[in-house]
Amino acid sequence: MNHLKFPANIAKLFILFSFLMSFLFFGCTKKFPEDKNISGVNYTLLNQDSTKVNFPSDFKGHILVITFIYTNCPDICPMTTHNMQEVQKKLADEGIHDVQFAAMSFDPNRDTPKVLKEYAEVRDMKLNNFVFLTGNKKDVDSILHEFDFIAIPGDTTFVDKTHPVYFFTHTDKLFLVDKKGRIRTSFRGSKVNSQKLISDIKSLEN
Repeated sequence: MNHLKFPANIAKLFILFSFLMSFLFFGCTKKFPEDKNISGVNYTLLNQDSTKVNFPSDFKGHILVITFIYTNCPDICPMTTHNMQEVQKKLADEGIHDVQFAAMSFDPNRDTPKVLKEYAEVRDMKLNNFVFLTGNKKDVDSILHEFDFIAIPGDTTFVDKTHPVYFFTHTDKLFLVDKKGRIRTSFRGSKVNSQKLISDIKSLEN
């Protein structure tokens, strides 16, 4: 039986063309590296005004940028919330308002709604579409597990008998959740590429 034979250069071009086509096809369908649905569970939390928030159902239908913090954090958490604040402002300047931002405390015993509100006020946060959340520790720990977020408390010391001081070793991430309640990607919170985050938000808007 005779077999068709192609010149080597044509064969190489064919292989390269096939590779590029497959890359373009799968690259378009796999723009976001994650697709984890978190909408199957629901938790009752409190925001900085002590208003009940159902998480994540109250955010369904909106793109959500969310991170996890504790207010006593000396470095990563303030940088992350500041970066989110900058993205919030840039989106508002572009007339994009249908994006929600959230920072959930993984230190709920200390981070009461009052403490979270003071944290937001000191940083001049615009709370029209930015919410700070807290809740009971069991629920918060379950939510951290859903996001594969780790927060490990260090040893406690006391300034006096009533003032404990402790810090957490924790994940440095913020997450992008689509309108259907699916985690689509994550960023390093303290050094987020704001332009990439905004680009990904716009992709989910379309």
